[in-house]
Amino acid sequence: MTEQHVHLMFGMSEQGVMKAALHKAEIRHSHKLLSFNDWFAYGPLSGIDLTDGESSRISWMSQRLSNYDKLYTYNPEHQIGTVIRAIKAIPEGSRITIWHGDHAHDQIGLRFAVYLLQDREVQIVLNNAAEEFQTLFLSEVSDKEAQNKMPVLLPVNLAQLKKEHFIPMLGRLEQKASLSDEQRIQLTNEWQDLSLKDLPLRLWENNQFKCSDENALDDIIDEVVTELGLQFDDHYVPASRVVAEVLVKLHRYYLRKDFLEFRLRSLIETKKLQFKGAPGQLHRYSVKTG
Repeated sequence: MTEQHVHLMFGMSEQGVMKAALHKAEIRHSHKLLSFNDWFAYGPLSGIDLTDGESSRISWMSQRLSNYDKLYTYNPEHQIGTVIRAIKAIPEGSRITIWHGDHAHDQIGLRFAVYLLQDREVQIVLNNAAEEFQTLFLSEVSDKEAQNKMPVLLPVNLAQLKKEHFIPMLGRLEQKASLSDEQRIQLTNEWQDLSLKDLPLRLWENNQFKCSDENALDDIIDEVVTELGLQFDDHYVPASRVVAEVLVKLHRYYLRKDFLEFRLRSLIETKKLQFKGAPGQLHRYSVKTG
């Protein structure tokens, strides 16, 4: 059987940083790197390993998220169907490290990957880089907090890491145990359960999924608009400012800007928010509570 080390990730930014880390560690030639370019925390998941299911998901997401279609089609080699074919082409006997963080997108992605590999004779290692960061760099974070006299947000998303963070993590991979058959079956079953749920928004809290309607965070968005509105004479807050504030407030969820923009548009349509300007691009309009 062929031995090969494959790294699987779930975002273009983290893939780019990992590629740089592999080069810096001088092991790029012997390691293969694959990455999905999607956001599994939102939208339909049923049958996305099939052409019809993937097409349905693209259509559904594109109707809601303004940048989804452009970002999804920009790199065809990272689309779901293409990555699935690459995963299924991984030689038997390979060692596959699935890199993930502490948010729904990665947690769903890793279960999807294990599902795709369910009948393959490969070693699968799960590596929580957010936890690894705390193990390796917590003293550095503490020093920065003491220096700046303010708390530093610990990463939940791998795109927040630098190549200097990934390099020592790569050196620790051989210590990691691969998933047992029982663990692989459990993760496969969890993927199948998740993919059949109708609720479109998935959040990761206390090491479990919370499936919700897409309006689940609207009250928090409304609160942010109200709070920021006090800083403006007419109470209208730039939409870009609202989105930036919500991203920080809910950083643990790793939300997308275009999802929050979609929710702002929905709140405007239902008269829960008033607006001035031209909704369509965040920098062109402002909102206030209705």
